[in-house]
Formats: sequence, C-alpha cells, structure tokens
Amino acid sequence: MSAVLDDFDDDEGELTTPKVTGSRFGVYSAVIFLVVVFLGVLFYDRSLHSVRAGQLGIRWSRFTGTRLDEVYKEGLRIIPPWDQLYIYNVRQQEMHDSITVLSSNGLPIWIKYSARYQPDVKRLAKLHQQFGPNYAEILIRPEIVSGLRQVIGNYKPEEIYSRDEEGLNTEVLKSINRELRPYPVKVDKVLSKELRLTLELEDAINDKLVAEQSALSYEYRIRSESDEARRREIEARGIRNFELLSGISILRWRGIQATEKLATSTNAKVIIMGGNGKELPFLLNGTP
Repeated sequence: MSAVLDDFDDDEGELTTPKVTGSRFGVYSAVIFLVVVFLGVLFYDRSLHSVRAGQLGIRWSRFTGTRLDEVYKEGLRIIPPWDQLYIYNVRQQEMHDSITVLSSNGLPIWIKYSARYQPDVKRLAKLHQQFGPNYAEILIRPEIVSGLRQVIGNYKPEEIYSRDEEGLNTEVLKSINRELRPYPVKVDKVLSKELRLTLELEDAINDKLVAEQSALSYEYRIRSESDEARRREIEARGIRNFELLSGISILRWRGIQATEKLATSTNAKVIIMGGNGKELPFLLNGTP
C-alpha cells in the first residue's frame, strides 16, 4: 500500500514539474515583451524622425558632437536614440516687427518693417553649432534693428519723407547683409511697411514741404517772367533795327502785310489807301 502511494506521489510529482516550468516561461516571455514594447515606445521619438519638404536635419552625436559633414535630407530618418536630430526650415521665411529709432536730429520715428530671410543650406551645420534653431531671434532680428537705426539715423525726418522708399530699403538691406556676411544666413528683402512721426512733427514737416513747393513755384514764375522780358527786349531791338535799316515804321509794315492778304482774298471789300503814302489803309465792308 505504501509502495502504491509512493508511486502515485512520484507520478504526481512528474506531472506537476512541467506545469510549473511552462508557467514560468510564459511569465518571462511576457516580461521581456513588455520591456521591449516599453523601450520601443520610449525611444520611438528619439530614433525615428520625419524630415518634411523644405526642411533639413542636423545630427548631434553624444560622443562626437555636431556632425558638420552630414545633413539629413527629406524623408524618414533613423538615428541612435542617444543622439538628437534638429530639423531646420530652409525655405524663405518672414519676420516682421515694429521699432522706434532716432533721426539725425534726435526725433523719434516709429517704423513697422518686414524682412525675408533664409539660412545657407551649405553651412547649415555651422549655423546650428554657432546659434542653434533660434538663430532668427539671436542673429537676424538684432542685425535688422541695427541696420534700420544706422540708416535712419543718417537722415532728418523731412529727408526721410521726401526720399524714395525703394532707395531707403535698399540702403538698409545693404547695411544688414554687410554685417551678416560672415554668418551662414542671408536677408533677401527688407520693407518699411509704415513710418510715422508724432502728429505735431508730421504737420510741421508737411507745412514745410508745402512752403518749399510754393517757393519753388514762385521762383519758376519769376524765371518765366524774366525769360518773357528778355524775349520782348530782343523783339524790340529787332523792330528798331528793322525800322532803321528799311526806313519804314513797323506799324506801316504791318499795314502793308494786311493789305496784301486782303487783296488776295475772295471777299468783297473796299480799301482806301492814304494819299501821302504814310497813312494806313482803311477797310470798308470787310465782312464776307
């Protein structure tokens, strides 16, 4: 009886052992699977990156730093999870703001501007190493403000108002790009959307410009009258010389010319000539 029980116990033990081993294997597999899923979710955003149209990626390695010789183009890119990929917009971008600058005589001028800029794709890694993704605020905006202040500060308010807008914007752009030449960025266009003074200054400048135009108009009229006086003087000298040379007064000469025209016309007329040859002809019934 004891032997039978021992055999039964042995058989039961042999049946129980595989069940315990299988259960442990399932637990281990589930734990490993969960760890893999956790690591996949944890490093998904750090390993897979989508570089979209108009973008380029710069990789920073934890062991070697910024990869200056490598630029990631458009598409799905995979990097080690311990590295970082910085994505840059390399299209033309716009920046706009408003600032107050001082003119050459110290008067404040409020300017609303906009600027189009673009990074140099060939030196994008250098731009990232020097300034980082916030390069527009760190580098470009201060240079635009500096260029506006430098150029506007050379003029008085009335000179700015009377100056060609395109020429002023071109001068500002040249000043900005001259300062940005050592850096891997370029400003393509600067526009002064609005330029305002205080109302009192604007009225004073407008009155001054109106007065200047009135003075110029007055000078033009004086020159016109002087030219007309010279013309009449020359004409009078010509008439005097004609009378001296011909012995005929200009009035009689005009009468002779009128008589010739009347004589050749088809209209009925009666012309009475002077008896002594000095009087002017007299016209009767001169209507057609």
